[in-house]
Amino acid sequence: MDSREERAGAGVEGPAGWALPEGPWVLHSTPELGNLTERWIDIQVQAHTALGARLLGNALADGATRRPYHLMATDRLDVRLGYGLMMHTRGRSMRALKRALAPNPPVALHVHFGLYGAAHAPLAKALGVPLVVSFYGADATMTSLLASRTWRRRYARMFAAGDAFLAEGPAMAERIAALGCPREKLHVVRLPADADGLRELAPERPDGLLVGMAGRFCEKKGFDVGIRAFAAALGGRDDARLLMVGGGELEPELRRLVAESGIAEQTTFAGRLPFGEFMTRLGGCSLALHPSRTAADGDSEGGAPVTLIESQWLGVPAIVSDHDDLSFVSAPDGSVTLPPLDADAWAGTLSALADDPARLAAMAAASSRFAREHHSPAANAAAREAIYRA
Repeated sequence: MDSREERAGAGVEGPAGWALPEGPWVLHSTPELGNLTERWIDIQVQAHTALGARLLGNALADGATRRPYHLMATDRLDVRLGYGLMMHTRGRSMRALKRALAPNPPVALHVHFGLYGAAHAPLAKALGVPLVVSFYGADATMTSLLASRTWRRRYARMFAAGDAFLAEGPAMAERIAALGCPREKLHVVRLPADADGLRELAPERPDGLLVGMAGRFCEKKGFDVGIRAFAAALGGRDDARLLMVGGGELEPELRRLVAESGIAEQTTFAGRLPFGEFMTRLGGCSLALHPSRTAADGDSEGGAPVTLIESQWLGVPAIVSDHDDLSFVSAPDGSVTLPPLDADAWAGTLSALADDPARLAAMAAASSRFAREHHSPAANAAAREAIYRA
């Protein structure tokens, strides 16, 4: 256990082995604990400086390890029922948690994902603490959700009851405002990179040009545009390779596109990897492509991929689409922004950068500086704690 987790876990003994912090603290909540693709939630819990923190959830994600700062709803019957039934009771069942938190109640309740915000309002009211809700993407963009009268009513109740709503960038903030959130309750707080996890990595850059794309193989990531651009710009070049890291429902289609584009021998599909290996492979790239777009069902980045933030931390320059908040989290001198569907523009930029190693080196340095200045856990914690105090 590292010192960060030790600090997050020490405290007052609560029910069923829960260790509640000794001083003022914030209760975070998300249904699934330890989800690898939602690591930024755990980082926010561990990054507090002036306040303690715990993360409440209903279950551990597959393959996840329970951390000292995790509060499992399943540890206690009344909490398990209260948490498990919250979506069916308009959150009234959540009031059962007040007794479990009685040894030292939190000073704020921070819910992760807008889908669950309204269901936590009764608990915040019972505790007499502010309700803070973070949106991350599909909770503000999915067409099926936005068209639902039920969800519109839930969001209206949440925006009325909540005290602050957090977005990772201005594009996401505009989406939340369009859902009915009062602008005076909206705050832009940049997501943190996993500084401790990245510090342990030592990526090595191979000879030649290695172009990377990483994430879930789904429509909104736009990886088909990246493949077409690479094939047009660098197909057949002995010094250029394409690395695909991740997996998902579109993997067969992307593999077929690679073969049809004639770049199968230049392309490596690395598969789904643990965080350290995932970022080591991506961190070894000369350049990363992030051609995100809005999918047919309305799904979008909402904000921006954390993978973009963390690869920049490791000094990987990027070509990004002008989609949602990608340009907001990209280093101005370490990235190029292009329309998401213009494969010719992506190919032209790829070709120009491949022939300008000095520019790539300067972009790499700028990317690392930007990410470390704007996306450190400390910067994220300071911004959130100022909102809790306000």
